[in-house]
Amino acid sequence: MKKFLLIFAVSLLLLQMALGLTVNCVVCAPHKIFSVANIDVDNGGETDFLDSLGNLFTGNQTSRIDEQVYLGGYPLGITIDGDGVTVIGLNEFVAFDGKLRCPALEAGIQINDVVVELDGKKIYGSAKLSEIAANSQGCELSVKFLRDGQLVESTIKPCKDLVSGLYRLGLWTRDSSSGIGTLTYVRKNLKFGSLGHPICDSKGNIINCCNGGVFDCSIDGIEKGKKGAAGELKGSFCFDKRIGNIYANNKFGAYGTFNTLPNFCADLIDVADIGEIKPGKAQIYCTLDDNHRCAYDIEIVKTVAQTSRDDKGMVIHVTDSDLLEKTGGIVQGMSGSPIVQNGKLVGAVTHV
Repeated sequence: MKKFLLIFAVSLLLLQMALGLTVNCVVCAPHKIFSVANIDVDNGGETDFLDSLGNLFTGNQTSRIDEQVYLGGYPLGITIDGDGVTVIGLNEFVAFDGKLRCPALEAGIQINDVVVELDGKKIYGSAKLSEIAANSQGCELSVKFLRDGQLVESTIKPCKDLVSGLYRLGLWTRDSSSGIGTLTYVRKNLKFGSLGHPICDSKGNIINCCNGGVFDCSIDGIEKGKKGAAGELKGSFCFDKRIGNIYANNKFGAYGTFNTLPNFCADLIDVADIGEIKPGKAQIYCTLDDNHRCAYDIEIVKTVAQTSRDDKGMVIHVTDSDLLEKTGGIVQGMSGSPIVQNGKLVGAVTHV
């Protein structure tokens, strides 16, 4: 089965944020994961750089992009912290007084409520919630949560767990989003771009990203795509192997910074000028269940001359028989796979 994909066209969209471009990149089957609505990058001149790229792509600037980046194509585990954490369970435990207690239930919290503030502090992830409770010394705390979109205010008094010795709230929560995606590129300043499309909630809305993490990831299996179903890469990652942070998630992808240059980043590649991208043979780089990054043949069928930043600038056709045999084309998890033509980075896979 041959898949047609829309992808980042222009010089690589390379980053809407670190390099940014506006190309068409529609990645095969978007991941229902995360997305950053607002980008606030005030260090490293990223905002100005983005503007320069935008001008280049829209024809307002004729200078070329003179930069090399590390080529991606490797899987990443990605988590996004959003506005609050969702309650998925209430838990009674034996307190130091020998009684079964559930402080959350006593505070009126219910399953599916979204806790957004505890003790006057904004909650973006479950870890922060646990940290505040553990340091409370059993003092009563203010708590704010959303129920059916309505803000509810209450108080909650953490109890000391007889088993762990920690002050607990008696609830299980889920962070905004987590999943796997493919790294597109890494700049020499350790900033990177990935995914090529936003991470969204179950309703298709871009998740407002306040913070997030990236982790070492392995691909465990492939669900082959077929007519009417995109298929997916199945992967796993450990939260104790955090290698960087996500600071933005928007329509162009998830962007962040690595703590150090990952050991798999070895190949520096030039970023193509918009005028160099032509219909014809090219390659995409991605990692499948053998956990080795490989290049697969594609054909750039169409490029789009854009007049403003957009996430669709190119159409590609998968022609590689090995890739078609393994995946049926482009599947979820391959979003962000870099596209290389004539030895230069030209874009990233985004939607099918």
